[in-house]
Amino acid sequence: MALPMQRSLLRSFVQSMHEEGIVNDDFYQLLAMKETVRQDYVVRAVTSYCLSAQNLFSHLTYHICQPEVDYHQVNTAACEFYARTSSCSRALYWTKNEYSKLRRKFETLVQMERKIIDLENGH
Repeated sequence: MALPMQRSLLRSFVQSMHEEGIVNDDFYQLLAMKETVRQDYVVRAVTSYCLSAQNLFSHLTYHICQPEVDYHQVNTAACEFYARTSSCSRALYWTKNEYSKLRRKFETLVQMERKIIDLENGH
């Protein structure tokens, strides 16, 4: 009973993330990959994504906070978005806040996925 309930909670949680626009239809394909690739595929993919995004934000914050911003570096890291705006700091602040929301949601999703993995493995 615990495993079906946990799966149902996860499906509802992902659906709410989809409705909020946090994940798109491609995320459902990612979820399906765990069936064919490996059990912890979603946990690994989401964790890797969050680490990469955090590194990107650290990199952008470092470059934007310099007394003389090297827009070439910012351009490389952010695909020209931050380098071309006159309000770099505000744009970065907004993006980091949105990422923080996404990361909290993904952390919950990873916890739910891990519970399912544990239940499937009899733990």
